[in-house]
Amino acid sequence: MPSERVQRQIDRLLDEAEQAMGVLNWEVVFQRSQAVLVLDALNEDAKSYLDASERAAGATPKTAPQVAIPAPPAPVAPLPTSFVSGRYQVKRFLGEGGKKKVYLANDLTFATFYSRRVLRGF
Repeated sequence: MPSERVQRQIDRLLDEAEQAMGVLNWEVVFQRSQAVLVLDALNEDAKSYLDASERAAGATPKTAPQVAIPAPPAPVAPLPTSFVSGRYQVKRFLGEGGKKKVYLANDLTFATFYSRRVLRGF
């Protein structure tokens, strides 16, 4: 039979395990139950709490939690620089519409024609 001092520690640990069980913190329940069993290997309450925490966790909490590793992002196709043999220069990608990709592009032929007209004073 444990001494009065050890019994107070056992009672305190069991109280903490009971509170942790109330908020479903099964890791704390597991740790406190193990601590009680170190002090008193025959304590039935600690054994019950330990069994409950193992059932709730699905395994012993000593196992490392599984961390999902995100998949690498899909490779992005490079942005085309021009269309129609260089006539349209791509500025940026706007989005996808239906089955096609939509780009903002400048018509270089029109810009050259327009700049010539401005320079000539038309």
